[in-house]
Amino acid sequence: MSTYFRLQQELQQRAGKKVQLKINDNRSTMLSVRWEPDCTKVSLHRMFLQAPQNIMQALACYLRQEVKIMSPNIKHFIEENVKKLDYSHTIDRKKLCSQGTVYNLQEMYQEINNEYFDGKLQLSITWFGKPFQRGRSKVTFGLYHDPLRLIKIHRMLDNPFVPDYLIAFVIYHEMLHYVCPAYRDINGIQRIHSKEFKQMEMRFRHYELAQYWIKEHYRKLFRIE
Repeated sequence: MSTYFRLQQELQQRAGKKVQLKINDNRSTMLSVRWEPDCTKVSLHRMFLQAPQNIMQALACYLRQEVKIMSPNIKHFIEENVKKLDYSHTIDRKKLCSQGTVYNLQEMYQEINNEYFDGKLQLSITWFGKPFQRGRSKVTFGLYHDPLRLIKIHRMLDNPFVPDYLIAFVIYHEMLHYVCPAYRDINGIQRIHSKEFKQMEMRFRHYELAQYWIKEHYRKLFRIE
């Protein structure tokens, strides 16, 4: 019997109802359930094929609707396994753009990787967004997509007005999200920036200078044309 049918059979036995199971390989939704009169339709990420018994029992309780929300055990299981997922091979390299009008992100990333991480990190980097943001008052400088191992830097920063150390700091900050992943504390609250993350962030050579620049010039970015 295949792992898929074994999992479906186990869910049906534990839940005490007919289960229509679909195994997915999504990068976002790891678990979705739709309760219908004749059966319960369940879509699970392939990580659940190796789920331990306590997770299967918690999942069965959820399917029986004994609880209205997923248990902390299931959430923790998903969070821990998401960290192991690597979809970097699915990136279309042709769509990545690291060469900007002023700055080359790939060159800056490599310098930071060599200086702070001994060149061991294997992440991709690209620009995103529009260079001008008139009418707005807030923008995210950088993003890190863990399953894709991808750093995205807002194109607004590709401007002579923005110093290279500021962009380098943003890149370094996003790299730290890979080195120091988010975690859930003892109260069940997800923390994005751990104590280790903050300590490592302050080791950046121009940390104080970057913080000062953001404080003094952040709003000026929205007036650049």
